[in-house]
Amino acid sequence: MDSARSQILAKPAAEQRRSLLYNTLPGEIRSQIFSFALTDYPDPDPERKYSADTCFARPSYFAPRRTDTELLRTCRAIYKECWHLPFLLREQLYWITSPDRAPPEFGSSRPKLGEWVQKIAELQGEDRVIIEKLRVFAQMYKLEEGGMTSLLRTPHLQPRCITLTIRHADWWFWEDDNPLSFKGAWIKDACAVMPNTVSEIHVELESLERKKSQVDEIAKQMAQRWFFKRPDGGVLFADNRDGAAKIDRWTGTSTWHNRRWVRDETRDGEIEYYIATVSFRLGLTLERRGGLVGESARENATKDRYGSSLHLHIPEAVAMRFSQPSIWVDGSDDEFDMDSNDFISDWDDDEEPGSPVLESEETPVWWGILYEDAQPAEDEQGSQQ
Repeated sequence: MDSARSQILAKPAAEQRRSLLYNTLPGEIRSQIFSFALTDYPDPDPERKYSADTCFARPSYFAPRRTDTELLRTCRAIYKECWHLPFLLREQLYWITSPDRAPPEFGSSRPKLGEWVQKIAELQGEDRVIIEKLRVFAQMYKLEEGGMTSLLRTPHLQPRCITLTIRHADWWFWEDDNPLSFKGAWIKDACAVMPNTVSEIHVELESLERKKSQVDEIAKQMAQRWFFKRPDGGVLFADNRDGAAKIDRWTGTSTWHNRRWVRDETRDGEIEYYIATVSFRLGLTLERRGGLVGESARENATKDRYGSSLHLHIPEAVAMRFSQPSIWVDGSDDEFDMDSNDFISDWDDDEEPGSPVLESEETPVWWGILYEDAQPAEDEQGSQQ
């Protein structure tokens, strides 16, 4: 499978005597340059852009992500140093949702995350693959059914950082504007299979700008009580200091699945979203950075308390009363043909929800570079540019 790569790596690279990259810049700076060049980003092609009237188009995810790999073709020296970086740097993206809540390329025809990671492990000749980032978009009902646990059981998967995003339309009964709540019983099983490489977990809590106080309260309770304990005993805590959560805002569409949610609009066709991110790190790392571990979280971790101890809710919050929260809109969300009341699609029980994006519907372009047509230049010219 990796004969092309083996042939390339078996031959010595040119000495690069005239290369400023190799003879002037320190290796650390050169590594940063190569990392920037090989990091994935949203595809700028207008034809690849997702429809704006969907519940999955959002900042940094308005289009499938892609990786430019021309750098790997420049010369053998660069190829030897960088061939693995597209794997290491690429944000592995996973949707623990019903199919209509994820981009169309995440269908069942896509290779599963485990298959890709296994190929990467074989290519690297290692038992495991350590990747920088794993991002998960999850509906709460899928999370509580064990979706995160199933994902973390993926063979060979060893992320350093996990980001879990709960979007506005992922909360329980968001259609009825129910007060925000978040059960944490799923954490126990997820922690039991969590790779020991995980050193950071970021939980993004998104809702409406008008529900800012509820988001802040859920984030506060999370920092006070939640913890993530790895199988090796390492415990990740959140900073319990006031103002520790990272706050973001963005403006997006009010229309998806052929419904326009007029109840939640701040302007015609637009909703203002509010996001609080609670970051969990190893306790010692957190305290060295000046953070404060909540006493309840520390006690919960010491006594392995899950279940109701991690249930976050706001008893005094009430739903907004609105005579007609949404109206029918023709022609939106063309990727899906669904009934106006069908907000949760059925999923085949034999399949895992979602699958990773690695370029688009096709095999990623860098896969060919690493296998069949890997032919870096023989001379020194490429590394001088």
